Amino acid sequence: MSRSGLESPGGLLVYFCLLLAAVTQVSAQRLIVEDETPPGGVFAMFGLGVIDVAEGTGLDIPMGITAISPTHRVMIGVKILDLGLLQGSSDQRYLRLYHTRFRQEICYARATGQPVPFNRCAGSTNVLRSLSMDVNVLPVETVIVGNKPGSLHAGLGWRLNDPKTVFGTIGMFFPSRTGKVVAMRLSMGKRYIFLGFSWGVDVRRALALF
Repeated sequence: MSRSGLESPGGLLVYFCLLLAAVTQVSAQRLIVEDETPPGGVFAMFGLGVIDVAEGTGLDIPMGITAISPTHRVMIGVKILDLGLLQGSSDQRYLRLYHTRFRQEICYARATGQPVPFNRCAGSTNVLRSLSMDVNVLPVETVIVGNKPGSLHAGLGWRLNDPKTVFGTIGMFFPSRTGKVVAMRLSMGKRYIFLGFSWGVDVRRALALF
């Protein structure tokens, strides 16, 4: 996987801010502070995004619990399991070359020069496992973006390993009266960047079904 533009933390932060600005410009007349606040609660969350660390760039899948209280303007998140999937280095015993006759890439064994199954040239997958938590404040109780009430949040967090770092985070959290929630978040620390979305359900409503 290429590191592309994610190598620049400043560039990613600017991109995220521009994304938020674009959303608000589309519904500039709808972005208001309302008397009615979005529902608080404790939510089981599942996320999907991009992680950029010293080892490379890859897919990140965070899973955890988020508790939010818009009236008290505070949100706490705990990532019980955070999986980062990065492309590892390829096996140096094999070489991948483009064959002009067959118009496709073929994997060769360096020692014999003979073709071998192509999967031997595929890079391994490095799995990063970590726990993390963050504490956020909500500048206002409620914002409306595209007719959806939600909360803007910003705060600090701590990632325990792969890499171990303190990070800053900013994002939007949209809980609904049905008990479901969608969120977007940018987190940046030392040799660590995450940008992605997450979805969840109110734990109390889920338990009530059993």
